[in-house]
Amino acid sequence: MRKNSFIRFAVAATAVAVLVGTTLPANAAVKPADKALVGDDCTAASAQSNKVAKGRGVEGSDLTCMVVPTGSYKGQTKWWYKDVKPLTKLEWVASSGVGGGYGTTAIAFADAMKAEGMLNDYTVSYKSGGSGTVGLGYFQDQKSKDVAFITGFAMVAGVASTKSKLVQADSKAISGLMREYEAIVVPTSSKYKTINQLLEDIVANPKLAIAGGSKGTVDHVFMGLLVEKAGGKATAMNYVPYAGGGEVTTSVLSGQTVAGVSGTSEFASFVKAGKLRVLALSSPKRLKSIKGQTLTAQGINFVFGNWRGVLAPATLTEAERVNWLKVVDVTRAGDAWKATLVAKDWQNQSDYGKDFEAFLASQKKDITTTLVSLGLA
Repeated sequence: MRKNSFIRFAVAATAVAVLVGTTLPANAAVKPADKALVGDDCTAASAQSNKVAKGRGVEGSDLTCMVVPTGSYKGQTKWWYKDVKPLTKLEWVASSGVGGGYGTTAIAFADAMKAEGMLNDYTVSYKSGGSGTVGLGYFQDQKSKDVAFITGFAMVAGVASTKSKLVQADSKAISGLMREYEAIVVPTSSKYKTINQLLEDIVANPKLAIAGGSKGTVDHVFMGLLVEKAGGKATAMNYVPYAGGGEVTTSVLSGQTVAGVSGTSEFASFVKAGKLRVLALSSPKRLKSIKGQTLTAQGINFVFGNWRGVLAPATLTEAERVNWLKVVDVTRAGDAWKATLVAKDWQNQSDYGKDFEAFLASQKKDITTTLVSLGLA
């Protein structure tokens, strides 16, 4: 499990392959069974003998040297899950409006699953409201097993800030997926050219309206911590919550708010089109997907970010739960997801099953503590 956190404050199918003619690329780095991970190269000889890498898969499951039947590595000899079963269909539940981070993540990962032959078809249901709890409630009420939920920092904070009785632990923790940095933007016509100019005005005039995600979410906490670092009060800030990044962007561009805060991927296309200007990025260094300076480069020693992951229905059997983990592991090893991480400047978060469950528990504690300290919960 990756224990590192951005919060610096308070914080497919079963296949028996025919091996004739199978060769490894000339530059392949063959991994022995005791060091193998899914997607690593193995030899044709090992595949012919069905060699097993004991305990090298998710949660101590086994990998088998075999010819991959589908996806990025189709026809190649790799360490793989011999018994992985692709999912037929999924309804992804996103607790945001269209264009929000939850939906963006669901689409990106579902497309990667399809590319690797791990999913046939999917839909995305947008259920905004209640700082994410409307979506969580809808997901947990479903009787079908063909449903998945995108959770994240904002969901943990939303449950805490609304004092919801919903418990994420009532679902099956599948895996963390990604981490993303925050961006603070203004219209390109705005008088604000630097983050320090904006922060000075917010401290002097807390009534200035700042758009972001739902109350108590990562956007709210990030902006609250930043305002307090500048000498203001998080509780005095005029933070205007929206269901997702799409609505935040609309608010900023229409002039309803003077600035907006959200994940970088939700603003990137508007920055590229010249409609929005980035005042600050919460990353430790400049990003390729969006143009703008970091807080650190502007004299503010502060790095902060979001994370998202997947929950599945509590009704899954143990075998179904483990298969879900294998499906995610195969998807993550493929080219499609790797390309998405690069394109969106996302960082991989690969904690599975019980490790992800422990991560969620620690985040619940840390995020709640941060919200209380800021007077947001």
